[in-house]
Amino acid sequence: MDSFGNMKKKDVAIKVQRPNILAEIALDLHIVYEFAPYYQKLVGAATDFQGLANEWGRGFIAELAYTEEAANTIQFNEDMKIRGLNAITAPIVVEELSTERILCTEWVEGTRLDLSTAEDVPRLCSVALNAYLVMLLETGTLHCDPHPGNLMRTDDGKLCILDFGMTIDTDPSLQYALLEFVAHITSEAYDEVPTDLVKLGFLKEERLDTVRASGFLEPLTYMLKQTGQGGGAKKVRARIFNEYREKFPGVEDDELRVLMRGDMKSKIEERRKQESAVSGITMEVEELQKRNKDAFSIPEWFLYCSRAFLTLEGICLQADEDYSIVQSCFPYVARRLLNDDSPRAQAALKDLLYGAGNLIEPDRLTDLASGFSTYTTTTKSINSVSNDNVAEQHEKVLSPVTGSSSTTKKNAIADTEAAVTLAKDSADILLSPDGNLVQDIIVAEGTAAASAQIKDTLRDILLDGPNRIRSSLPFGNLLPKPPEEEVSPFLKKTEEEERAQLLLGKIGSLAPSLPTPSLPNGLPLVGEQNGVDEMNNDSGPFVNLDDLDPEQLALLSKELRENVPKYAPLVWQLGGKFSSTLLQRTSEDIEMTLSEGSEDTNFDRIVRVAAKGFSNVASQGANALTQPSTTEKERD
Repeated sequence: MDSFGNMKKKDVAIKVQRPNILAEIALDLHIVYEFAPYYQKLVGAATDFQGLANEWGRGFIAELAYTEEAANTIQFNEDMKIRGLNAITAPIVVEELSTERILCTEWVEGTRLDLSTAEDVPRLCSVALNAYLVMLLETGTLHCDPHPGNLMRTDDGKLCILDFGMTIDTDPSLQYALLEFVAHITSEAYDEVPTDLVKLGFLKEERLDTVRASGFLEPLTYMLKQTGQGGGAKKVRARIFNEYREKFPGVEDDELRVLMRGDMKSKIEERRKQESAVSGITMEVEELQKRNKDAFSIPEWFLYCSRAFLTLEGICLQADEDYSIVQSCFPYVARRLLNDDSPRAQAALKDLLYGAGNLIEPDRLTDLASGFSTYTTTTKSINSVSNDNVAEQHEKVLSPVTGSSSTTKKNAIADTEAAVTLAKDSADILLSPDGNLVQDIIVAEGTAAASAQIKDTLRDILLDGPNRIRSSLPFGNLLPKPPEEEVSPFLKKTEEEERAQLLLGKIGSLAPSLPTPSLPNGLPLVGEQNGVDEMNNDSGPFVNLDDLDPEQLALLSKELRENVPKYAPLVWQLGGKFSSTLLQRTSEDIEMTLSEGSEDTNFDRIVRVAAKGFSNVASQGANALTQPSTTEKERD
């Protein structure tokens, strides 16, 4: 209504409940519930089918409560707005026209996602997956009916999710168990999967050791590896057959299937022997099979979650036949682990970065950074290509024209906004005033690498350089030798410093070829689709600073004015933390060397006194940097 109480005209969608539908659903569910125990006994399953029937019924009954659906829709829009996920929306509920049996929402202009011919459909598929991961692992309310008719591409390039009548609530413990499971799958830490299955309710805890010993998880691990490569069930099957055809050349498919089963049985037996040696369980396979018959079950929450994500995978495979839902989960996992300071999330982040050892793997670090940037630029940016100019975009790709078009300009602005959003999200993590695991890792590894570099530089100045001069001069051997015996102990790098220095070198070598944020099929996330320069630009979705137009410059100028006052003190704070840690490390390193050595000569005593003095100065400097400033004290 307007300010005078008159109703404004607008197009709406109205959902009306059928008469007597509750009685019909109740009868059907009663029949399923009563038949469930007999079916369970018939198939010999450990799954509680009556419990699944109850959960199924809960979902159907919930769909009839239109006031709940309206509340879920409103809450979803609020949750996405809070998280800055601008590429995702749901219909706007007209609350004054909605009741228990009537739901009224504003009309949404757009096209079904699976029928749209827009170029950004692959991007919106990733947006859809991220939206469902946010619902499942953050908000705790998952939309459970994502069939193709409920996912739309709006005319302004957003993903619109319809029909929030069927939802499921997930508690925090399940959310973190799922997060750990996805982190272990994406990082290929398959040894952790059995424990994850216990936390998720698929495997009984008391059966964990015997299931490990049985080798039954070997086929699961193999399938998870295959699934991670993408392409859906059809391509997974093709890859498996191709793998075994190479292993058993010239064999017909029927015989090949027999050989495949035999090969997998041998792998299971091999794993069984390995696990038995570790766990001390040496039962025969038949006995293990008998004991593990009731080890697995399907938890109730999985009933709708599996349906939701299988439907999403099917839609995404239509847009990209090589789509991998496992790989596509990684950007969200990266963003979540980098933002979540809870102990379980931080433990999962450590597992992801360090693996089974105590050394960060550079490839995982770069994958994490790339995943974070992909999530940010995918879900927080909106493609400006609309349905009305899809054909125009195809023509421009096939026959590029010179000059600037309005669409190209919009995409350039979108690219700039994406770059700014990514920069701010990254700064919020790296410059967190309260600190976090990411910041601690950067400071620890960075100071270790800096300490190693300082020692290398001092060694070159004090020892290697003078030795080079002595060897290069005709009578250089007459010059005094550098104090190698006295100084070398202070310049010896620790194992941690050598690892950090090696890590920094590897990251540096990877830097020129770091992957820019893109979709699983290699398409750019935003823009980059409309001209010769954009098609040939390898710099990713972000604009070249030399090619900024006035609007982009104005946007960057505005962002700098607004954010420099916020981030400049945080940069200073992180610099102080880095410097104090480096000074403290230096002081402790010197003190350790002093405690292990002895004063054998006068020159040795001079070196040790000088080192002690430098240690004291470094320690005092570190303490000074960690003390709160006068301004901070006054603020507190």
